[in-house]
Amino acid sequence: MADVKARLEQMLKDDHASGGGGVTNEQLKDAFGDEFDDLPAIINDLINSDKVELLQGEGRTTLAYQWIPEDRAARLGELTNEQRLVLQVVERADTSGVWLRDIKSATSMQQQTLNKALKVLESRKLVKTVRSVQQKTKKLYMAYDLAPTREVSGGPWYTDHEFDHEFVAAIKTVVVGCVKALGNCTLDDIHTAVLGTKVSTVPLSTSDVRTVVEALLADSQLERLHSDLGERFKATKPCVNTDWVAEVPPGQCPWPRCRAENGGTCNAETCLYLGAWLDESA
Repeated sequence: MADVKARLEQMLKDDHASGGGGVTNEQLKDAFGDEFDDLPAIINDLINSDKVELLQGEGRTTLAYQWIPEDRAARLGELTNEQRLVLQVVERADTSGVWLRDIKSATSMQQQTLNKALKVLESRKLVKTVRSVQQKTKKLYMAYDLAPTREVSGGPWYTDHEFDHEFVAAIKTVVVGCVKALGNCTLDDIHTAVLGTKVSTVPLSTSDVRTVVEALLADSQLERLHSDLGERFKATKPCVNTDWVAEVPPGQCPWPRCRAENGGTCNAETCLYLGAWLDESA
């Protein structure tokens, strides 16, 4: 029995170290054969001693067993049944998080008991609170080691739960500059170039860069090209050179003296300002 337990523990440890999703009963049957019947008692003992946890719930079609690292096992130690129940509800929500009212509904706990359980779980760094960009006044609860989904955090475009207009404008400028430097280029080319500028302190995925590119296409700052080589992009050029606009005189004479000397009226033939402008332009 001791040999079976040691082999089981090593199998679970190897699965955890490789980032696996736990070991299923089918895998255990294949690995242990006739010794599989000895495993339930061993597994129950490991679960009760906080060395193994049972994975189940939404998104899983089969049960699985996962090894618990020592640091997490220490944090799980001496949790009450109520606290463990709350932790299970929060962990099932995964990276989407769960609202307080949904935890209360799932556990049927009194508010005072629930609040105490959450406080203990937060102090042991098993649970944390995050705020959604969609519901800024409400807190979501999530497993401590998980990062919230982009639907919750807003992704790289949000800072402290607020849309970061300055950062987005800066990224747009960088993208246009990269496309101008690259010329006819792909989305991957743009993504690589943007990362090379180190303009962002947060990771930007290809999808993030595509979002910026699509916005620049809508602003007519970039142009989409379709060819045998696939989708490509280039920077657009102004259809009309508008530099001359700064050199055109205003439509209304800005000199009061002109109207005063012409009986209160001013036209192109008698305008003193226009005459002076024409002399400078000659």
